[in-house]
Amino acid sequence: MKKVIALLLALAMVFALVACGSSDTAATGNDDTSSVSAPAESKGKILYLSNLNSGCSYDFYVSYLPMICEQLGYKFEVVYGDMFNDPAGNLAAVKNAYTSDVVGLIACEDGGLGSIMEEYPDLYVVGCLSDMDSVFGENPVNAALLQNDHFLGNLSDGLVDPVAQAKGYFDEVVARGYKKISVMNFPVYAYPKQTAIVANLMQMIADYNATAAEPIEVVGEPVVLQFSPLEDSYFMEAANQDLDAIVGVCAGTTFIYPTMLAAKANGTINPDMQLITGGFENDPDLLADCGDDKTIVYLSISTVESVLWPVAMLDAAISGTMYPDFTGPESIDPGLCVINSTAEFEAMANSSPIGLTVDISKAQVQWDDMKDLFISVNPDATYANLVSFVQSLAVDGYMK
Repeated sequence: MKKVIALLLALAMVFALVACGSSDTAATGNDDTSSVSAPAESKGKILYLSNLNSGCSYDFYVSYLPMICEQLGYKFEVVYGDMFNDPAGNLAAVKNAYTSDVVGLIACEDGGLGSIMEEYPDLYVVGCLSDMDSVFGENPVNAALLQNDHFLGNLSDGLVDPVAQAKGYFDEVVARGYKKISVMNFPVYAYPKQTAIVANLMQMIADYNATAAEPIEVVGEPVVLQFSPLEDSYFMEAANQDLDAIVGVCAGTTFIYPTMLAAKANGTINPDMQLITGGFENDPDLLADCGDDKTIVYLSISTVESVLWPVAMLDAAISGTMYPDFTGPESIDPGLCVINSTAEFEAMANSSPIGLTVDISKAQVQWDDMKDLFISVNPDATYANLVSFVQSLAVDGYMK
């Protein structure tokens, strides 16, 4: 009897296993189980040390980058950098997230980068949408990274050359006929290039005024915004109430525009005062106030799709198939969107992936458009073509 019971139990287990197998096959809608393959083994994990934790650009990056990584066979994880770019804070953030399968780091902040690479010498690191001044600036504290074969360079936030960036702002001021402006930027410890842009802009205005029949007045010294909105008291000063425009060499949509809007509503300032700045917000009310005859007339931002570059660099290094024409780390320009017409603002709002809705399906570059840029996918890919492709991206891509 015991043998019979044991046999019956064994048969019951077999039937149960067959039933489970049938259930799984039905759920996948695939009767041929031989065609179902196991997921490919991951190549490792890529960490993204972010300088943002919210906003439309952040929402895009944390959707777009994982899509690219997944196509290439990597896991992806967001790590939040120190809000003041503190070296110890950034090192601690990476340490807390580091696991044995981490193979690459995309760093949007450079604080502590030398210490991070010393702690993890086998980790490949690339900069993303950062000045990376500690590596590429004057007397850089992390200059040694340029000789480290695991440091792969940097994708700049805006143009690398501060003179070129300043000229964009200057040309817009002249083209719009502004005669009385003020200038604002973020602190030098966090955004040193902004201070250089402001210095070059001021010099360009001084040179212009030397021969201009109607000089451009810059009211006061440049205002340094300590990552908090422009204070209401700024517009209580008479000299600041009749400005033609404010040039915000920073994320003025977040830190300047709200105070301007409130002052206009209160009747405190010139109702026609306009804003030339950087950054992008997908708030519908803000976008409705962007255009030739609106408050915000000019925005300069890096194209969000440019972030494919740091992933391509990491993948090449991790795969052991670095681009043959890559000669060493450099800080490169991203694609640049200069939005300074009503039509371009409408295109950004309605057609870009960070517009009124964040939607990576609207990106200029989808996987099929970029895959041949990755040398692990296309053995004939070159570094020159990768850089050229990224830098060709512009606002026109959203106007098709």
